[in-house]
Amino acid sequence: MKKCFKCNVNINSNTDDCPLCKTPLSSKEKGNDVFPIIITKYKNHYMIYKILLTLSIIGTVSTITINYLVNRKLTWSYFVIGGILSFWVTFVAGMKRRHYILRFLFTEFNIIQIASLIWDYMTGWHGWSITYVLPLTCISYIITIFVLRIFLQKYIKEYIIYTYLNCLIGIIPLIFIIRDTLKVVWPSIISVLLSVFLMTSLFIFNRKQVTQELKRRFHF
Repeated sequence: MKKCFKCNVNINSNTDDCPLCKTPLSSKEKGNDVFPIIITKYKNHYMIYKILLTLSIIGTVSTITINYLVNRKLTWSYFVIGGILSFWVTFVAGMKRRHYILRFLFTEFNIIQIASLIWDYMTGWHGWSITYVLPLTCISYIITIFVLRIFLQKYIKEYIIYTYLNCLIGIIPLIFIIRDTLKVVWPSIISVLLSVFLMTSLFIFNRKQVTQELKRRFHF
């Protein structure tokens, strides 16, 4: 039986090339003219892609519609759409470089936060960086990490530490809510609730791994 080492599948066929990637096969054996058996996880991943794409389209259309019906003009919906686009750019880039995706996510997350604060300050400080950008990017990146967990089964330790770091930043808007410095509070409330929920769930279902990782990182 022939085997394609690039696709990691066995092929019981008379073809000299892999029918999936066209790579020359390693064996000269002849077999039956049938297609190889593909691992079902690829089909499952493809289904997840379609679900995420559908949810993104629904979220974009719903956001624009609600924003227009409430204000008669598009304002905060731009931030939500930007978050959705950022999710897809990050998700696609992450799947290509999955070994460093969590570190890449956290770095990108902090760059966006710092850049938005500087931009808001240099344009007269309207507060949109802490009202919209901070909580909405926290929400987007927490959801992104949660979804990537499905694909990154081997990187549970990296997942734990970076999830906790992102969730801790996601709780920061609570300070602005308490101090009553926000004109619009719903993004911050969602960010805080989602962060607390994810941190609690992660500790309950992965208590042993969380404890070991925190001890290893902070030496206590």
